Amino acid sequence: MEINLLFFLTVLPAILLFGIAKSGLGGSIALISIPLMTIAMPLTQALGIILPILIFSDFIATYKYRKEFDLSTLKLMVPFASLGILIGSFTFSYFSEELLKFIIGLMGFLFTSHYFLFKKNKDKKSEKNLVKGGLFSTIAGFTSFCVHAGGTPTSIYMLPLRMKKEIYVGTRIIFFTFINLIKLPLYINLSMTNFGTFKQSLILFPIAFIGILIGYQILKIINEKLFYNIIYTLILITSTKLLYDFIVKFM
Repeated sequence: MEINLLFFLTVLPAILLFGIAKSGLGGSIALISIPLMTIAMPLTQALGIILPILIFSDFIATYKYRKEFDLSTLKLMVPFASLGILIGSFTFSYFSEELLKFIIGLMGFLFTSHYFLFKKNKDKKSEKNLVKGGLFSTIAGFTSFCVHAGGTPTSIYMLPLRMKKEIYVGTRIIFFTFINLIKLPLYINLSMTNFGTFKQSLILFPIAFIGILIGYQILKIINEKLFYNIIYTLILITSTKLLYDFIVKFM
């Protein structure tokens, strides 16, 4: 990992965004992090470096929210996400990063467009649903394994549940703690995470920690309604960007 101007313009902002996302302020803002890092390094190296950073960040965030989570939601989501991770580990080489980002972007765009344009009672709470939860948790596990981008599918299921802000954040954080720990031995087996990438992860982790602290401060000053509107807006913006990138590249 060569430290030069390109490194400061791509890798450091990417790690900072992952940290902010790990605070609970919308995992979708980290969707641009992997593309940023791949400007400076191969995709598999970027994925391998990021995973330990995610796990370190998960441990910090899990401790903060250790009493604020919804256990029944985790019981529904984690097994299906584990299935998605296994599918991803066997099919990783068959999917391009561009295609995966397009799928995530399309899901996020349709989901948030419906919310902003057609949903009349935006504060209405949806009930837990095994089929919907299982489907989007499986997709989240798959996309998380392939490109560390499970945030949007997770949000599509969890946001309509309208949990308290702290419960929503805590449940997401603990969910991804399980997901990233399950991914680790598979990444090691595929040589995506190794001793070399782990050393780079340790060097970069303080940047993610700064991002976590920034995210915590933002969460303290926003109310629940504004929190949900911010999350939906971030998903819409990042999803639109992913669709735009795909269209520009293939037209």
